[in-house]
Amino acid sequence: MRPIASVLAPLAMSILLAGCGKTAPQSAGADPPAQPGTPSVTTPEASAGTTDLLPVADSAPKGVLNGRLAFERDTDIYVIWPNGSGLKALTTTMNQNELGPAWNAAGTQIAFWQASVAGGPGSIWTMNGDGTRQRRLTTGIDARDPVWNPDGTRIAFTMVDPSGFHLWTMRASDGADRRQITSGPGLDFEPAWSPDGTRLAFTRGLEEGDPGDIYVINLETAKIAQLTHSPAYDLDVAWSPDSTRIVFERESGGSASIQMIDADGSRETGLTSGTYYDTGPTFSPDGRYIAFGRYREGVIPGDLWTMTADGQQLHSILQSLVTEGFPDWQPLRGAIPR
Repeated sequence: MRPIASVLAPLAMSILLAGCGKTAPQSAGADPPAQPGTPSVTTPEASAGTTDLLPVADSAPKGVLNGRLAFERDTDIYVIWPNGSGLKALTTTMNQNELGPAWNAAGTQIAFWQASVAGGPGSIWTMNGDGTRQRRLTTGIDARDPVWNPDGTRIAFTMVDPSGFHLWTMRASDGADRRQITSGPGLDFEPAWSPDGTRLAFTRGLEEGDPGDIYVINLETAKIAQLTHSPAYDLDVAWSPDSTRIVFERESGGSASIQMIDADGSRETGLTSGTYYDTGPTFSPDGRYIAFGRYREGVIPGDLWTMTADGQQLHSILQSLVTEGFPDWQPLRGAIPR
């Protein structure tokens, strides 16, 4: 979940936010098989007897495979294989919300932020991909929305202070060597580091006026380019593995859809539509799929879906009575672990 939206779009987020208190941890599923099979998944929109298939892991450039999805489930972080197997809780901290999981490029560690109230203030943590070795990186500041740089040495994040919302980076090993990236009157939040390491995409909004558009900053030149110019609320950006496209969420008129735009601001395309809240999209490591959360008011609080990168072949991964969403897809190198 993205608590900044509770400041800029309270009506929309009232649908998305789960309760702040911890419940007993959900039971974790069995560990994934050595080579998860290709699942058979029927979408609610499909007619009876119609079955679609989603490969769990496909070869990608440089031998990268599609691993597990880390995601928010109620107030904790879980992982699951794209075929719906291996559901496992990684965090179970009582009276805390763990939010915004982000895998490092090696697929071995997850950064996330923790808050006693879903809207913050927050602190940034890291942990191993199995939930062990949880380490707090920030204290004394309101830090949210962590993402790794490609070599895993630095983390970009949103810092909230009396001057507003701005982007910073810090050393991933200990949270030191903090460097401010953006400044000014705008509310800058939810950074996404390009896989080529050269840029940060983010949302910039205003407390009065435009709730948010997508921007990109070049980290070498500090030049900022505005990619979207919509009166709607654009947020939750994620890069394609080749750094040429950006996928994001657009909230407007009581619904939210997944959009895609080229990294230079051209060729914007809508991937989903309808009376849903489609939120928090992320590319698969091979670039062929997008995972996201889908909220249908009065039906299911929120569940995980995937689709092909052109918006086709929608698949439901997990449906329950617990709010789920904001996935990030683990890159794997070599064989799928046993």
